[in-house]
Amino acid sequence: MKFVSKETSSQKICPVCKKKIAPELHPLHTRIDAPSVRILQSEHPEWDASLGACPECVYQAARTVRLRRSQTSIQEKYIIPYPIYAEDETQLIAVHQQVEASPQYSGKGVTLAFLDSGFYPHPDLTQPENRILCYVDATGPEPIENARFNQPHITSWHGLMTSSVAAGNGFLSDSLYRGIAYRAKLVLVKTGDPAGRGIREADIARALKWVLANQQRFNIRVVNISLGGDHPTNGKLSELDQLVEQAVEQGMVVVAAAGNDGAQRLVSPASAPSAITVGGVDDRNSFDRRLWRLYPSNYGRVSKSQPKPEIMAPATWLAAPMLPRTRVHNEGLFLWRLDQTLERLQQSQGEAPGLYQEDKPQHLDSLRRKIRLRMVDQKYIHPHYQHVDGTSMAAPVVSAIVALMLEVNPGLTPAQVKRILSDTATSLEDFPKAKIGAGLVNAGRAVAAARRATRGILDTVPFSPQVQADQIEFYYFDPVNRAANIALIGNFNNWNPAGYAMHSSSPGFWQLSIPSLPAGSYRYKFLVDGNWVHDPENPNRVEDGYSGFTSILEIKS
Repeated sequence: MKFVSKETSSQKICPVCKKKIAPELHPLHTRIDAPSVRILQSEHPEWDASLGACPECVYQAARTVRLRRSQTSIQEKYIIPYPIYAEDETQLIAVHQQVEASPQYSGKGVTLAFLDSGFYPHPDLTQPENRILCYVDATGPEPIENARFNQPHITSWHGLMTSSVAAGNGFLSDSLYRGIAYRAKLVLVKTGDPAGRGIREADIARALKWVLANQQRFNIRVVNISLGGDHPTNGKLSELDQLVEQAVEQGMVVVAAAGNDGAQRLVSPASAPSAITVGGVDDRNSFDRRLWRLYPSNYGRVSKSQPKPEIMAPATWLAAPMLPRTRVHNEGLFLWRLDQTLERLQQSQGEAPGLYQEDKPQHLDSLRRKIRLRMVDQKYIHPHYQHVDGTSMAAPVVSAIVALMLEVNPGLTPAQVKRILSDTATSLEDFPKAKIGAGLVNAGRAVAAARRATRGILDTVPFSPQVQADQIEFYYFDPVNRAANIALIGNFNNWNPAGYAMHSSSPGFWQLSIPSLPAGSYRYKFLVDGNWVHDPENPNRVEDGYSGFTSILEIKS
């Protein structure tokens, strides 16, 4: 039978299940992701993807996609530079999706300082707006401001990666590989020994002294230090630890990498009591937590037996730009172009009339395999990007989230920031408590809690959704875009916003109460000015089949 989309001026009909679709959802229900489209087409051969489908039909397709995913990566079979679990799902998950960072916020108005071995003015940081406020070479006895740093050097790699993981805007990837705080301002401080003998604790201390002296000048709120000192902590504060404590006293949030040895061993500045020390999680490029592993982060106790790290963040499969005009970048560009050329050649030969499978030149397959193996070996994920790993990269993820928290509430103190990150973290019950701190950082909940710490009218508002005996309260904050209309939609109201409009009681704050529902699990979203989003304050979510998520509401008996 031919699938058609029956519709009138007041209603639309799902071409799959024949149930009504609210007209407000009609522009959205065709945006089905490719894996779910393939499931729907296999189950309904006459269905045309251009007709779309209702949220329930698409959810069932997305559920089938999830069930069909392998529990073992098929990365080697398809020669992909990162783990994948289905042949039609080859994307690298963006870090902001893994930590549930809302795209509403971008670190705008917040300045982050990075202490690292070197930096580069990459387009992801300078285009279309140069967000680098100052570059400082602090390798010598007297730091030099605004020194030239546009010549690529081996020492530039690490700082380019840390600053871009946190605050790159993905300019060279059409925003695909942007960081979380992609509108934040940056102060970049190069540290190390001028003779090139590595980085010692005294070098980091010298760089941090410059930051302390220039904090007010650049309004520095966050300091990221993805470097480590010389000696394991003995419970006493080193000079660098003391400088970290001073920075925190002056109102700066200091974020430090735990280290990558997997050992019960911490060095400064990760050992500073007031630093937010970050360990790593290997999420295996999957939302399925059953596949997650711990990254070999350092851990232990520091002054006054304080346990570290405080928080965990993704430490693998993170996208970062390659250093331009280097051998690695040049090779990456060449291999990507060559691989795409060979793919087009293979496709054209396959379409040639009279050309049978056994006649195809096998050397093309062999050559392409060699190219892709090299791309995997070099971690090439894009002509201009690699995937990177380490707690050095997990730390800037947390620094970026802190920038979002300060964006919504500039009055937060470093102590409040640390407490909020811990209180809102996602629990990691399957891993040893001594190694994971409070759990995996959760950007959505952290920003929501930061918003509530303003000492204003919203202080007592709980997280959304709030289940009570006789009603359920939903809350949505939209202080940035200032939406005109927001409604609650879900499978409890047939995804129809009629009668479920949310009300704005103060600028940017929306709420709605609905009668209590029977015990069970429900899916819902917010319809915001014609677009739908999941509830950023609810960590319970599932992929929806529209390249996004739907929130889960659990009602217990």
